[in-house]
Amino acid sequence: MQRIVRLLTSAAALAGVLGVGVAIAASGPPADLTRQVAGGGVTVAATLLTDRTDATAIQLALNTHSVNLDGFHFDTMALLRDDQGKTYALEAVEGASGSGHHRQAVLRFARADAGAKAVELIVKEVAGVKERTFQWSMAN
Repeated sequence: MQRIVRLLTSAAALAGVLGVGVAIAASGPPADLTRQVAGGGVTVAATLLTDRTDATAIQLALNTHSVNLDGFHFDTMALLRDDQGKTYALEAVEGASGSGHHRQAVLRFARADAGAKAVELIVKEVAGVKERTFQWSMAN
């Protein structure tokens, strides 16, 4: 079993360096709320948090084995937009942690309008990738 875990970890590391996405089952938020985009040697994962009633909150994680992530600032890298084209202001960056190759934070945006059918998070200029887009349906 330990050998299999090492093999999967090595495959995921290689995929991250090559810019290929690999999904590995783990405990945490429901998989249908998490989106990942790899590129430039960095995998960016975004998870829509549904337990926030006063905001639209998204946990953003940056992971790599080849790029120093300390120079990327959560407060300027992302914006939220709904399916009608309305953009929502970033209100706060909460719980920023990590350094070097692994960083994460919760991005808290103004609450999406009740009529919004979908939202998308646009993450800009991470490791040479101009934009990464993550989308979620707001239907219940």
